[in-house]
Amino acid sequence: MTYKQEIIDFYNARTNYDNEATLNRAIALFDYATPCPGQSVLDVATGTGNIALKAAQKVDTSGSVIGIDIATELLKIAQQKIKAQNLSNVELIEVDAQAYDPEPDKFDAIYCSYAIVLFPNIPKILENWYRCLKFGGFIAFTCSSENSYLALSIVKACAKNGITLPNLHEPLGTPERIQHLLTQAKFNQIEIHPRQMGTYLSLEKAQSRWNGQFWLHTDNPLRQLKPEKICLLKASYDDEIAALETEQGVWYEELIYYVVARKA
Repeated sequence: MTYKQEIIDFYNARTNYDNEATLNRAIALFDYATPCPGQSVLDVATGTGNIALKAAQKVDTSGSVIGIDIATELLKIAQQKIKAQNLSNVELIEVDAQAYDPEPDKFDAIYCSYAIVLFPNIPKILENWYRCLKFGGFIAFTCSSENSYLALSIVKACAKNGITLPNLHEPLGTPERIQHLLTQAKFNQIEIHPRQMGTYLSLEKAQSRWNGQFWLHTDNPLRQLKPEKICLLKASYDDEIAALETEQGVWYEELIYYVVARKA
């Protein structure tokens, strides 16, 4: 199975994605950057349309929103919500964000909630966003620290078993790396707003967060492993997590960076 198909299957299976937490953490992007009436907005990896619908209300009927995604089932949910809210200024397109090629200087704002790290070539995505953004426009996206979701413990467990596991969150996993990539793509007026959404989990719950095999990354060496190797990885992971246990439990980091940058 290709990486792209893994992404499609993973998100198409999440038809119960919408809840108060996922909605609130997505639309929190509007706390830092909001489009104005009459503007044109692109929502990359729109999913169930939370960002797109909020943007459609902000730009009013004189503005327009395009939401793109490859997850057909999530787009169906988004379309139902658009119909329920009787919105006429939102268009959904089923397309790979890396293949989407709008004309230059088309959008006033580009949003991408919790998805930029899924793209194998982040510099290329940023370059394309810069190209199709109007001067004075902004991009707004979210990404996570490199240790969010116990990722570093998973990487360490794999390393102990001779497997080099690339961390999906590493390229944008620190404010310095975010700043560097955006500067390389010619963006300026860069703002990085961290929000810690982590919590303490019980040891059992923390250990259940990884099964020894699942990993979203284009270079995933775990795909072809035999069951006995997966069991070894899982055991190493459980040991890593047990070593993190405190009286409060195991700290489960979810440090989210809300990022805004402008083309000016």
